[in-house]
Amino acid sequence: MEINILSLSDGAKTAKGITVIIDVYRAFTTQSFAFENGVKDILNVSDIEQALNMKENGFGDYCMGEIGGIRPDNFDFGNSPYDLKGQNIKDKTIIHCTMNGTTGAKLASNADLILGGALINAKATVNFIKLQKPKIVSLVAMGARSAYGEKRTEEDELCAIYMKSLLEEIPIQSQEIVNVIDSCKESKKFGDPLQLQYPAFDKIQALRINEFDHAILLERSEDYLVSKIK
Repeated sequence: MEINILSLSDGAKTAKGITVIIDVYRAFTTQSFAFENGVKDILNVSDIEQALNMKENGFGDYCMGEIGGIRPDNFDFGNSPYDLKGQNIKDKTIIHCTMNGTTGAKLASNADLILGGALINAKATVNFIKLQKPKIVSLVAMGARSAYGEKRTEEDELCAIYMKSLLEEIPIQSQEIVNVIDSCKESKKFGDPLQLQYPAFDKIQALRINEFDHAILLERSEDYLVSKIK
């Protein structure tokens, strides 16, 4: 099995084989949390207006997402487990739009199969990959995007390294991975009273390594991708 770690949108565009789009803060942590709370499926799009139009036309029940970490106008939820906590989302369809995770998934046009990955479902994702017996696996750390461009982030890069070690069955201390990520720059904004779009609850969920026993498979459908759990 050939395993490649790639980064950012260019990595997503060149990814081949089974491809894991990794977004720890927060797209696929949020999707995992949604599925554990009963969501039926999640429609992944990369454009705010597309998401709103799809909801208006009955494709989904709620819009969820972010621009620069902030919930867009007229969206029901931000890209945030905290926003979903206590909500009646069982058997609902959510339309999800983010700057990194869902956008990266759409860019992975050369992939044979696309998965959404985060720490919270890392081992389950790896177990699903092993069952497929692939020749090539691409682990894409999506990083962060802003008006100034893209940058790699420790949490996504380390999640990719962790998943690669699991695929290769090389021992690695999961708690050490969590500890390093917890001290990284991206983690510091969660719970900051000046950045309320980043609640501390979201970081707690994101660092619950291997908490959920499901892989997130993204299937192509017209001009969006549908997330379902496996």
